[in-house]
Amino acid sequence: MIDLFQEAKTQLETMAADKAHGLFSLEQVKQIVNSVPMAVSITDNTGTILYVNDYFTKITGYSTKELIGQNHAIISYRMTPQMVYEELWSTITRGKPWSGQLLNKRKSGESYLAEVQISPLQGSDTSGKYYLGVHRDISNRHALETAQNNSEQLVSSVLNSVPTAVALLNTRDEVMLHNRAYQMLEGDLQKSPAILAVQKIKEQCEISSIHTVQAESLLNKSILIDFDHFGQKRFFVCRISGLEMKEENIDNFFAPVKNPHIVLSLTDITREQKRLEQQRLAELQRSTVESEMMHAMQETMHAVLHQLQEPVNMIESAIGLLKNNSSTNSGLPPMNMALEAGKKAVQQLRDALPERPYEARQSVNLNQLVHEIAEMSNERLLKRSIDLRLSLVTTLPSITAQPSRLRVAIKQLLDNAIDAIDYSKSSTREILISTGQAESEIVLKIEDSGPGIKKSEAIKVFQPFYTTKPISSEGSRGIGLSIVQQVMNEHCGTVHFTESSLGGSCAHMSLPKRQEA
Repeated sequence: MIDLFQEAKTQLETMAADKAHGLFSLEQVKQIVNSVPMAVSITDNTGTILYVNDYFTKITGYSTKELIGQNHAIISYRMTPQMVYEELWSTITRGKPWSGQLLNKRKSGESYLAEVQISPLQGSDTSGKYYLGVHRDISNRHALETAQNNSEQLVSSVLNSVPTAVALLNTRDEVMLHNRAYQMLEGDLQKSPAILAVQKIKEQCEISSIHTVQAESLLNKSILIDFDHFGQKRFFVCRISGLEMKEENIDNFFAPVKNPHIVLSLTDITREQKRLEQQRLAELQRSTVESEMMHAMQETMHAVLHQLQEPVNMIESAIGLLKNNSSTNSGLPPMNMALEAGKKAVQQLRDALPERPYEARQSVNLNQLVHEIAEMSNERLLKRSIDLRLSLVTTLPSITAQPSRLRVAIKQLLDNAIDAIDYSKSSTREILISTGQAESEIVLKIEDSGPGIKKSEAIKVFQPFYTTKPISSEGSRGIGLSIVQQVMNEHCGTVHFTESSLGGSCAHMSLPKRQEA
C-alpha cells in the first residue's frame, strides 16, 4: 500500500488528538480532511457511514446526503469474493488495520477497482467503535499495469518463439535481457554468445567498441561471424540495432539522461553455410577437373605436335639434300607427298588445339586454395587411408594470380603425392602441405612418405610423357607435372623436387609476392 495512505491515516489520527487538546476546531478538521486527494469515510462498528469527504462523493457519484446513514456496502460490488470481506472484518474487529483491493461500484453502476486501507479510530472513548476508511480509484493504473504486463508477455512469447538468439546489452556489453533461443545457444556453446559475437565484430570491423561512433555504420546490417565449437565452425548472421532507454535514477527526473543499449541477434546458419560450401566445393571440383582435362589435352597435343614436327623436318631436309644431288631422283615425288601430308597433319593438329578460357588475374590467398584442394581430395585420401596434415602460415600475404590455374597445379602435385604413396604400398601413409614466405616469394611445399624421386629424374619428371608410375597405372601418364611446370611459367614461379623428411619427395613451389597483372 502506498505511503500516502499511511500518511492520511496518521494525519487524521493526529488531528483527532489535536482536537482533543483543543488545537483544532471541528470545522478545521473537516476542511483538512476534505482537502485530502483520496476518498475518506468514517463508519461505526456496524459499517454505517457517519462521515465522507468531498473526494468520496466525487469518486462514487453519490451525494453526502445519499451516503450518510447508509451501510458502506452501498458501494460494494458483488464481484469481490466474500472471503475478502470476511478477512477485512476479522482484521479490523481485532483492532488491527486492513489494506487491500476491493471492487466497488459507483452510483451509475460502473465498477471501479479501489485501493483501500481501513483502520480503527483510536481515542480515549471511541476505541473499537469507529473505523476510518481511505481509498482511491486505481482502475486506470490497474488497466495500464495489465496492458504493460500483457505487452511484456506478448513480447516475451514472440521472442521465445523465434529461433534467433536475441539479447539486450548495456554499454558494458552485459546481457540485461535474453530470449529462450539465446539461453539454449549459451548452453550449447558453454560460453556467452554475446561476448563471443561482440569480440568477433570488433575484430572483423576493426573497432574498439560496438557503442562508438565508428560502429554506427554497422547498425541494422547483417554481419557474418563464426565461432569455434569443439573444433568445428559454427556460422551466424549477426545484427545489432540501437535502443535508447531513459536512465531509471530519480535524480534525473527533471533532466532525463539517455541510456543507450544494443539489441543483438544471432541466427545460426551453420547448416545452410555448410550446404553452400559443399555446393561451392562441388563446383570448384567440377571446374578443376575441366581445367585439368583442358591442360592435359593441350599438353598432350603440344607434345604430339613437337614429336610430329621432328620427322617432318627430317623429311624436308632429306628432300633438300636429294634435290642438290639430282633433281630427277625418282624418290623425290613420294617424299614430297609425304612432306605435304606431314605438314597438313601438323597444321590440322594445331587447328584442333582447344582454346583455353580467359581467366583474369586477381588477388589469391594460397592458404585458401590449399584448404579447397584438401576438401576436394578428402574422399580419395580417406579411401587410401592417407593422413593429410596442413601447416599453413596464418599471415600469408595474397598474390596476384589466376586461381583456377594455380588450383590445377597444386592439385596435380597433391595427386602425384597420393599416387606415389598408393603405388609404393608404403606402411607410412602421410602427406604434409605447408606454406611460408621468403623475402620476395611465397613458398608451398607438398611432402609425402612415398618412394621419392631419384636425383637423376628430378628434372625429367616435368617433361611430357615422362613418368615414374607403373605401366598399369591409370590416368594421363606423364602429363600432370608438365602441366604444373606450364602453370609456374605463366606465373613467373618455379617448381622442383627434393627429398622429404617423411621419407619420400618434397615438391617446392615458389611464387613471387608481386606479379604484373
